[in-house]
Amino acid sequence: MKKLCVLLVMAVMAMPLTAFSQDKAAEQKKSVQDVQEELKQKIAELEKTVKLLQDNIEKKEKEDKLKELLEKARDLSKNKKAKSSITRKFHSGLRQQSALNPNISVGGDFFAAVGKSETALNKTPSEYAWGTGNVFLREIEVSVQSALDPFSRGKVFFSFGQEGVAVEEGYVQWLNMPLNCSLRAGAIKSEFGKLNRYHDHALPQFDRPNVLVNFFGNSCLGGFGMSWNFLIPTRIAHVNELDVEFFKGGNNLSFTDEGDKNLIMVSHLKNYWDFSRSTYAEFGLSAAYGKNDPSEYYTSFIAGSDLTVKWVPPSRSKYEGITWRTEVLYSRRASAAGDINAWGMYSYLKRRLGPSWLVSGRFDYSQLPYESSRNEKGFTLAFDWWQSEFVFFRGQVTYVDRNFDEGDVRFILQTNWAMGPHKHEIY
Repeated sequence: MKKLCVLLVMAVMAMPLTAFSQDKAAEQKKSVQDVQEELKQKIAELEKTVKLLQDNIEKKEKEDKLKELLEKARDLSKNKKAKSSITRKFHSGLRQQSALNPNISVGGDFFAAVGKSETALNKTPSEYAWGTGNVFLREIEVSVQSALDPFSRGKVFFSFGQEGVAVEEGYVQWLNMPLNCSLRAGAIKSEFGKLNRYHDHALPQFDRPNVLVNFFGNSCLGGFGMSWNFLIPTRIAHVNELDVEFFKGGNNLSFTDEGDKNLIMVSHLKNYWDFSRSTYAEFGLSAAYGKNDPSEYYTSFIAGSDLTVKWVPPSRSKYEGITWRTEVLYSRRASAAGDINAWGMYSYLKRRLGPSWLVSGRFDYSQLPYESSRNEKGFTLAFDWWQSEFVFFRGQVTYVDRNFDEGDVRFILQTNWAMGPHKHEIY
């Protein structure tokens, strides 16, 4: 019993000591946390102070640098004024006159043609054919182009061929006229259809389709006159253009080149659509009216429609691309024996095989505008190899079948080169 009492007394005496030690440890822990918090706050305040000082220093350096630059600029302006007040120099503009010189380019178009031709129609160069069984110079073209002023520009194309020198085109063009219009005046190729305005070296194949040759000849439809181009605001297509032309011309095929009233009137409406980033289409309607005989009594009317669809992927335009084009022409020719109705068409497909190679095929059908009972069909296959944008070679096989004469088969090897800024382009 005594032992139990002693133990109880000792336990009671120990309890205050344990509680006191626990309270003291808690106070020490609390004081350490407070010290840490105070240190963190002081460190944050110091960081803010250091950043503020750095910003002030950078701002001061920028202001000093700006003042220094301004002082140098003032010194330079003072020196320049002092020099200009002492002496004045005059310079001649002779060295700058070369900037007024026009852009001059020269291009050559040569070919060799062999094959079977029972008729004289394609054996020798003429208005209908380029020749067979020899090596020929189709033309040396000299191009002279220049911007005359901010509102107009001039273009002249000289053609040196086997028969001499001729002005292929030569005109002045006024741009940005009222009514969204531009005007050409001079010797021009008409905007009839799609390929009529192409110069020979820029054609997608060696020759023009048979229907264009039979209706207008190798020299195309054109003459000396004026041509207006209007940009029409309409919702029919994304872009609409209207060409209206009046000129004196003709080559005694559909239109006469004789007489005093051999005025030809031409209109062409072009509609353009963007279907996607890689595909677009162009549809055109054309009409031409003029006299067809030297007495200027009878007239001819020719209507045409053309459709072009192109697929060119934007990221691979140098390696891939397809062009499909079809054109249909209808002719109504008045004569002493009555009206003669004739028509013709062509359709061709061109595919790019890589950065240098292209392949194309074409089908032709054409009646003769002055005798519709005569017709001819043609098939063409061509391969192009572009050595560069200035030089290309072309191999072409052409077969023509006629119901009024013997047909022919020809193989043509063409080389074409250009030097200067005017390359193989559309005009």
